[in-house]
Amino acid sequence: MATGENSKDSRRIFGDADYAESDTAVINEHIKKADYILVHHSHRDHIMDVPYIALKTGATVIGTESTANIMIAYGIPENKIITVKGGEDYEFGTFSLKVIPSLHSPLDEKHHFDSRIIPKDIKAPLRLSDFAEGGSLNFLIRFDKHEIFTSGSMNYIENELGGLHPDVAIIGAASSRHEIYNYAGRLMRVLRYPAIVLPTHWDNFSAPYDFPQDDRLEQLKSFKQEIIKSSPKTKVIIPKYFKPIFLN
Repeated sequence: MATGENSKDSRRIFGDADYAESDTAVINEHIKKADYILVHHSHRDHIMDVPYIALKTGATVIGTESTANIMIAYGIPENKIITVKGGEDYEFGTFSLKVIPSLHSPLDEKHHFDSRIIPKDIKAPLRLSDFAEGGSLNFLIRFDKHEIFTSGSMNYIENELGGLHPDVAIIGAASSRHEIYNYAGRLMRVLRYPAIVLPTHWDNFSAPYDFPQDDRLEQLKSFKQEIIKSSPKTKVIIPKYFKPIFLN
């Protein structure tokens, strides 16, 4: 989704009244297989490409009622949708999944609030203005003796994370984390100091994948410092687009 922010970006610029369009060429180049897709919430930057990827791969989509309604609108079979609200702990054979209630980032200096739910009768294609949060989730994925915690934005409910001990934590790292009291310290403590942290949601996700992110990488340094200060033994790994990260 081009925004005109990058002078070298020649892609079409989209506004809220425009229909959402996936960059299918990039998806086809990089995404060959998926069994499950976990959707933290239903804002467009999280869910816009999910219907195309789900149809392409046959993956099962797991998310809120809003996520399910968007999937149905785009023709995803209902047997490929698992609707959750937080609190579920499901066994899938090769892995298990704990669904954790969460909160969205405190945008607009804490003034942002969006209580909309995507309705069941919504029709595809959706305009960019049609997408809504629809509730936020975190996930704990357990497989092959690893536990991976993943968050979709810069917020969490501390009491919902008690008892978790992931070795990998994927954590929102954008600037809105500064609106949360002791964001990194409380999170590292309640997760019992994971061995690896991967920052997410820090990049300019409206730019093409091959565009430089130098300014955002510079901003990311303070997040890394916050994590290491709170959890000195934790290794912070900055992920790169489409590059696998191997766990020991």
